[in-house]
Amino acid sequence: MKTILFPTDFSENSLHAAQYAGMLARKFDAKLVILHVFTHIISLSSQSQLMAQNVILDDQLEKNAEKNLCDFSDKLIQICNLPKVQVEQKLAVGIVTDIIVRTAEEVKADMIVIGTKGVTNAIDKLLGSNAESVVKSAKRPVWVVPYTACLNVPLTFLYASDLEENETNATQTLLDFATPLGAECKVIHINEYFDKEVNEASKATIKNLKSEFSGKNITFKELNRKEVVEGIEAYVSTHKPDVLALAIYDKSFFSNLFLGSITTHFVEKANTPLLVFKKEKI
Repeated sequence: MKTILFPTDFSENSLHAAQYAGMLARKFDAKLVILHVFTHIISLSSQSQLMAQNVILDDQLEKNAEKNLCDFSDKLIQICNLPKVQVEQKLAVGIVTDIIVRTAEEVKADMIVIGTKGVTNAIDKLLGSNAESVVKSAKRPVWVVPYTACLNVPLTFLYASDLEENETNATQTLLDFATPLGAECKVIHINEYFDKEVNEASKATIKNLKSEFSGKNITFKELNRKEVVEGIEAYVSTHKPDVLALAIYDKSFFSNLFLGSITTHFVEKANTPLLVFKKEKI
């Protein structure tokens, strides 16, 4: 892990998530890129005087954004005790989600860390929708940090797997995050349908994965439940992992629908950090 991208809106919630990103930057010895996206004033007037005023306001907005970004970065550096050379600032104008995804590719981010909050009002819904949009759009792994998430180094990762497509690579991606942190990985698969053939196929896949990752700090478990999300929720409630990990298929309707349910249950309600990465199709 060499580069972490952290988008901020300078809110209190964002500072909390930034501390989480700073903690990860220290543990991975990674560069932390702090990004702020602002929007230009859009005027429908054709009057030259109003247009000139908007140019002045735009210039002031950019100057304010630059100062706020500098102040935010300095504060985070002090709180997290990070060397200044480990932190980079980026300011951009445009649509928030688009800029975050594009910047992640430009800086070759190994992950995007983004904060979110329980959707209790209009502002929170906007923050939540940005986080979810980034998760769905980004090619890079996204680590979603709820406002009340613990800032300790995560020691337990729970990966809820569907045991489909390229599960070997997905499991290795999980280990790439967990191993440098000295964290334990638990992989669970929820069998929603009590079908003998499906169960046998799942058992065979788990057996292969156990053999593939023998000697690693990872365990595999199969569970039978009536509903997948409720099954994961029950397991999280009992075992209390520090991070819930999911691998989703790019542009998959089912994955996006499933992700929405997971976000509602765990990020907004249980305040569990969520690590989402794309799974390759075989």
